[in-house]
Amino acid sequence: MSDDVTLKQSSTVYSNPYLEVEDRTYSHDGREYRYVVARQPEFSVVGAVTKEGKILMMRQFRPGPGHFTHELPAGMVDPGDTPEETARKELLEETGYTGRIEAVTTAYVMAYSTAKRHIFLAHDCEKIAEPEEDPGVIGEPFLMDPQDFAGLLRSGDMLDLDAALILAARLGIPVF
Repeated sequence: MSDDVTLKQSSTVYSNPYLEVEDRTYSHDGREYRYVVARQPEFSVVGAVTKEGKILMMRQFRPGPGHFTHELPAGMVDPGDTPEETARKELLEETGYTGRIEAVTTAYVMAYSTAKRHIFLAHDCEKIAEPEEDPGVIGEPFLMDPQDFAGLLRSGDMLDLDAALILAARLGIPVF
């Protein structure tokens, strides 16, 4: 099989500030393949641990699932910002905490999206401010013990599961 894949056609079928949906046609080895692709921005997600060993989490309402979920602090990478700057900024804005940021990895979110998730760990976090009010967010930060974190990962009520599993592995928290 050759690696020669050519984009033949692309048209936008939907667009808003956070999502653009494209209908794409590719050719490969004499055949055409049609896909629907979500064009989405890159974002950073931060697994954060306090100096006391607590894990910093967010509880937020998410319209896709239609209920509150648990997740790590995260946000879109703004034009001109680096993923690390975004991680640091989102951690502070969403939780009021700051810490030593460590880049871990970058991964695509899924096969039919252009979004990349930059995963960071924040060590020795300390609260230095109150979380910022965001009129578009229904949620709050909270602290969690490592053993409760493992249970949350098994519960299926966790967004950014890949980043959370990396945090658990780095902290030596057995999950499964």
